[in-house]
Amino acid sequence: MLKVRPLLLAAIALSVPLAQAAHAAQTADSGPAYGPQLEGFDYPYPVQQYRFSSQGQPLEMAYMDVKPEKPNGRAVVLLHGKNFCAATWQESIQQLTAAGYRVIAPDQIGFCKSTKPPHYQYSFQQLARNTHDLLASIGVHDVTVMGHSTGGMLAMRYALMYPKETAQLVLVNP
Repeated sequence: MLKVRPLLLAAIALSVPLAQAAHAAQTADSGPAYGPQLEGFDYPYPVQQYRFSSQGQPLEMAYMDVKPEKPNGRAVVLLHGKNFCAATWQESIQQLTAAGYRVIAPDQIGFCKSTKPPHYQYSFQQLARNTHDLLASIGVHDVTVMGHSTGGMLAMRYALMYPKETAQLVLVNP
């Protein structure tokens, strides 16, 4: 019995590094690791950051501002739904810019490439205000507001809060 115990202990001791090596290899093969603001995840267009303060916190709101080759003088802001990012609008951005629209597609605070403050009131009113302030900072004042899913609820809130600056309201699967 005494000889079995050292063999058992040796087998256990050898199995731990092997298990760790197997886990490390599996983790390495599971794909890329992204940072808290999706560092390492490429978007279809250049991403800019709107830096501002809200609820006493410094924030960064990521957005794409895609200009058309032949402008029609109109702009559209695309508001993503929950569990989506601005990048999911890629095909819509292509179609809209081809039609002459300037397209602004932000990642809302708390999502994707934007900051995710743990103590923040994520109300539709606050998100609409953030979006309005972003648009004002880049000189966009009369805009078509398009929202998908939960972004549709945000689009409605935006239109209610800023009716004189909302040219059109478009809801996609709200």
